[in-house]
Amino acid sequence: MEEAKLASLLSSIQKSSDKNAIYRNLVTIRTHFVTTDGGIRLLSTTEGIKVLVGLLSKPYEKVIEVVLSILGNCCTRKECCKQAFDCGILSPLISIISNIPNPSIQCRGCRLLGNLAQHEPISYKIARDNGNTAYALSSILTESDNMAVLIMVIRAIRQLWREKSLRLTLMEQGCIGRIVKILIRYAQIESETDQLLHSERSSGSPPATGSKEEEEKVVLKHWHAPDRMVTKEKFNNIVRNMEHSQLCDIVGYQVIQNYRWKDRPDFKLPEAEETIKLFESVLKCLQMITTTVMLQVVEEIYGGTGTGLDCLVYLCGETSPFRALSLKVVSNLAANPDAIERLTACGVIKMAADLIMYANLDDSEKRYCINMMCLLTKEACNRGHIRRSGALQAFMKIAKQSHEKREQAMILYALYQYRFDSLSNEILLSNGLVSFLVRILNGIIAEKEVTHLRHYEDEKQQSHTSVFSRRRSNSAKAGKMRRSDLLFHYKSGNGYQQHNHHHRAAKQSKLDPYCSAPESPDSGSSGYASTSYGGTVRSPATSVGSSPPRVPEDEAFGDDTEIYSPVCSDHEQEDDPHGEGTAGTRAATQVDTDGPPCDRAEGNEEDEELPEGTEETKDFDIVSYLIEDSSNAKWLDTIEERELLEDESISSGMKPSRSGTTDDCIDDNEMFKIEQEIATAKTFEKYPMQPTLTLLWSVSKSFPAVEFVQKDTLETLLKICKHGKKPRGRAFHTLANILKHVKHFLPLLRQDFVFRLHEMKTPYTAHGARCWSCDEMRSACNDLMTLFGSVGETGYGQGEIAHILRTGERELKLRVSIIVLFVVRDTRLLHKLLFDMKVLETVMDFILGEGVAPIPDEQQARLSGIACSAITQLAQNLSIFGEEEDTGTPSEKLEAKEFDNTLTICDESPASTDERVTFRVRNGASGPEETVLVSKALLVEGSEVFRRMFEADHFIESVKNEVQLQEPISADGLRYFFYLIRLQTVNKLTGMAPPPKVIEASLDALSLAQKYLLPAVERSVLNIVKTLLNDDCVLNVFEWSLRNYNQELLVASTYYFLYSDISGAAKCKLYRAANRSSYRDEWRRLLTETILFRIQPNAEQ
Repeated sequence: MEEAKLASLLSSIQKSSDKNAIYRNLVTIRTHFVTTDGGIRLLSTTEGIKVLVGLLSKPYEKVIEVVLSILGNCCTRKECCKQAFDCGILSPLISIISNIPNPSIQCRGCRLLGNLAQHEPISYKIARDNGNTAYALSSILTESDNMAVLIMVIRAIRQLWREKSLRLTLMEQGCIGRIVKILIRYAQIESETDQLLHSERSSGSPPATGSKEEEEKVVLKHWHAPDRMVTKEKFNNIVRNMEHSQLCDIVGYQVIQNYRWKDRPDFKLPEAEETIKLFESVLKCLQMITTTVMLQVVEEIYGGTGTGLDCLVYLCGETSPFRALSLKVVSNLAANPDAIERLTACGVIKMAADLIMYANLDDSEKRYCINMMCLLTKEACNRGHIRRSGALQAFMKIAKQSHEKREQAMILYALYQYRFDSLSNEILLSNGLVSFLVRILNGIIAEKEVTHLRHYEDEKQQSHTSVFSRRRSNSAKAGKMRRSDLLFHYKSGNGYQQHNHHHRAAKQSKLDPYCSAPESPDSGSSGYASTSYGGTVRSPATSVGSSPPRVPEDEAFGDDTEIYSPVCSDHEQEDDPHGEGTAGTRAATQVDTDGPPCDRAEGNEEDEELPEGTEETKDFDIVSYLIEDSSNAKWLDTIEERELLEDESISSGMKPSRSGTTDDCIDDNEMFKIEQEIATAKTFEKYPMQPTLTLLWSVSKSFPAVEFVQKDTLETLLKICKHGKKPRGRAFHTLANILKHVKHFLPLLRQDFVFRLHEMKTPYTAHGARCWSCDEMRSACNDLMTLFGSVGETGYGQGEIAHILRTGERELKLRVSIIVLFVVRDTRLLHKLLFDMKVLETVMDFILGEGVAPIPDEQQARLSGIACSAITQLAQNLSIFGEEEDTGTPSEKLEAKEFDNTLTICDESPASTDERVTFRVRNGASGPEETVLVSKALLVEGSEVFRRMFEADHFIESVKNEVQLQEPISADGLRYFFYLIRLQTVNKLTGMAPPPKVIEASLDALSLAQKYLLPAVERSVLNIVKTLLNDDCVLNVFEWSLRNYNQELLVASTYYFLYSDISGAAKCKLYRAANRSSYRDEWRRLLTETILFRIQPNAEQ
């Protein structure tokens, strides 16, 4: 029924030539059919769109008005837009908009144009084939005062802004400025004091009608001290007293009244409903316009006196109904480097800080405020205001509640700007900065796998280095010493002079716990004592875009030096008359004339005839546009250069030295090839590891804090070192900074940090001996232990250790005693602690399970193993090592050396019975008797004792050809002994005897060599015994040496008990076995005396 009626109406319209009849039929269609989705669908299926488009060419304004209204409703649906476009609607529509000044037709035409332009294929055709569209819209925007027309033309401009050609034309016609003037026209209160307000804002002085003098505060700005806030009365007294003084370092002041941001009195909020809709349309259009990062956009919105930005800031007020829309516009502007100074001048940071602290914001509004605060922290004065206003505390509260990665990247970008500001760092630390950064790091490493380098991979990297690596290598070859190549020690007494060779490796370890930026403000506590470069004082206005270039590094953030970026002296200095800061910023900024990528605000707006809620909007992705800041251009060039090098290596047949992934690996050193001004939060989102570590490292250099020594913080940093390809990164240097603070020593001493350092030295089981990263991690942990020991050897450290050892609980005493063995190297202090305070006795008693407080079973095994490893570390620190024998046979090849099967010790044929000697031996008093046959000729030739025995007739052995050995000797040992004699006779016995099947055989051979006066065999066997010492046989060797009075093996076995680098559990088992030996007293006494000899005063090392 409805379909037939509609078909009749359309047929009547096509056939009729009476404009009144056509008008009546069109009104019927608009009233009954296009008010619902079903009616619109019915109209589109009956070719009604084609009929209506044809009417646009009729010279009837009343008909055109109704047709535009109907098509405007229909084109809220995509299929209708496509039909209208296919029917050629664009040409007549643009012609109508351009030539008919009727406000009703202009309003409906612009509405229809906006609906069509929502679809990119159509908007592209509009820009390509209808070049006068922008001129038509610009003309309407200039000439029309009708609210409805302005709303729709501004909406059409917003929908068409994505097209580059139209966008450039609209900008050339000054449309941005006109749109802003419309906003100002209806928001500004005309007043005679306008000029006065602008001059006061630009000069920084408060209005004359401000608060009373007693309520005013003055911030004094010192050259080498923090800002100081005093009352106005106190300030006047200071001025009077300093009039004739030349010793004052006050360089400026700022009068402040209240940090609460207040609405400007020269603007008002609209009250009429139509004006409110106009404001909404303007602000939505400005949201799209501000996605274009160009200087012209900023200048036109700002206006000649800044009224445009002032109006936007006013609309962001706490009571403004346009707060969300305005905040998004200002947030988009904050991403434009050219807008930062103007936004700062308009008090945007004050507004954002005030809203964050006091307003009831929804999630999107809070996100916009965070974006503004984060992006504007690049300007030094904004950082100072955020700090003084108290917004940092609120900012950190939001940061700790944030779990979305993109928001965390923005917050991290802002915090990164504060890394040199001492006063701000104190506030941030007290409000949970470390825990926030550690949470980010934990989230990163939880998603990553261990990526280690094998030794051959490291060699390839060294042979295929980047241009930055070659620069560093050339610098090293030129003899330029880097500050990070030296390890700082707190003292260098006699003990250190005695162990210089042990610190040589540490000195080459790139560990500089006191490193600081070459131009960072170390002289003052405020963090901005010096902001000069080459004698030129930098004003706050030049801090953006004019920072000195970063120094090229092989691994950015891998070096401890970092160029200082002025945080905010907050000095009110005059701007550079030549505008070098602004010019530098603009010159460094590559303007993107192509406009925004596909992330953009798209509207599907309806006019008053359609129901609400049909508009689809997408938030402008602020982070995706931050890459437009060209201060990151050098970083992008570096990435391209690295990829070029990899491509060249592939084309030349060489395998790239790195995996070449653009993903954020654990230590991120591949990405940050050169350290420079990191200016985009996009970088922080994609590569969060190194900026986070750099910020943590920077804060840890100057500030001790309880959060630094919390277990989860230390564990996270150790995991990053352990998992990374190169352990000596920012996490390593952060740990060094934490350890060097004296205030951290006692908390670290009371926990298991040193034990974790030791456990981190253990390589991954699957990585084997060829893992370069595991070897480097072991070295790094040793260096950190050395640094911790350096603090412990200071007077403060000695006092804390002694206090715990005297008054602490038994378990704490034990843990501290074990730590002492790990980290203390000074021999005088070791003598006092190990023997005067009985640290060594305490540790040994615990290992052996004697006279110690009971410890839970789950901790007993772990702590026992660590204690044994501590003794190993002590022995290495005291240079207790096994002797290296120069025998010409490398020890690692001994196990592969086998007996020479062509050599025999006896001819067992029946004819040679008289030429054989039988040796009868017992392995023990109750053991079975065994016989060993040996050639008499071999005995006579190899030993003078045997020659006299068997050539003389008065020995019973020579008569019976039989020798009965009384001492316990094993048959294997006897055969091994005769085999060594055989080797000697054929001149094949070297300084290192071939290894026996069991170590006991070599001990038996050693006894026989001493008995039968064979010094060459004795020396050869001694060498092989000392070389093959291990935890399975050392106790047997020790007991044998005591029984046989062999001092050389006694020393070797005693040393092995101390220096053997076996697992803690294996060493604990060995010690307890020795403690059950019959020589337990001698064993413990020899261990103690060996250590005492090394650390007693005036001992020769």
